[in-house]
Amino acid sequence: KTPRAACWQCRPRQSMASRYRLFYETVVRPELLAKFQYKNVHMVPRVEKVTVSVATRLRPSGLDNPIAAAFMLELITGQQAKFTRIRKANARYKTREGLLEGAKVALRGDSMYHFMDRLVTQVLPRITDFEGLDRKSFDHDGGYTLGIRDWSTFLEFESQHENLSNLNVQQTPGLGVQVRTSARSEEEAFLLLSALRFPFRQ
Repeated sequence: KTPRAACWQCRPRQSMASRYRLFYETVVRPELLAKFQYKNVHMVPRVEKVTVSVATRLRPSGLDNPIAAAFMLELITGQQAKFTRIRKANARYKTREGLLEGAKVALRGDSMYHFMDRLVTQVLPRITDFEGLDRKSFDHDGGYTLGIRDWSTFLEFESQHENLSNLNVQQTPGLGVQVRTSARSEEEAFLLLSALRFPFRQ
């Protein structure tokens, strides 16, 4: 099991109503409803789930160890991480079926909106030489995936600097963020996330 000590820092924030959810319901949804002329409000695309994940190299220390990585995922999301395992053995990469591969967290509801709020207003602006999100990273099912190489852009990471030094963190694996929407096309998904102030590259 992953350590639980860090999670208490996030719970008070996530118990409050999300301003980002309120922004979607009062500003974004009416705009999209008018733009696409949907017959009813339930047809307006929305974000359904955000999955935050990390794949590790199974090193004995640092964030390339699944247990340490899961601890950090819990810290930045406020939700307990689940371990992921290798589904198919690969002799070339010396991996065996069932080995711990990494960790992930699936966010819904207010927890999801709180995370997206911090992602857009705090994390992405702190990335060095950030030029915007790549529009080509949409899939055909209303999803968008982005990668974050530098975990220090999360304020929670900075606050745990002393603890992380005990984990011998020198290099960190990339963090994957997948935003799953109910959009029926890439255009709908793009306009939804743009309206939610995701900073796409011009």
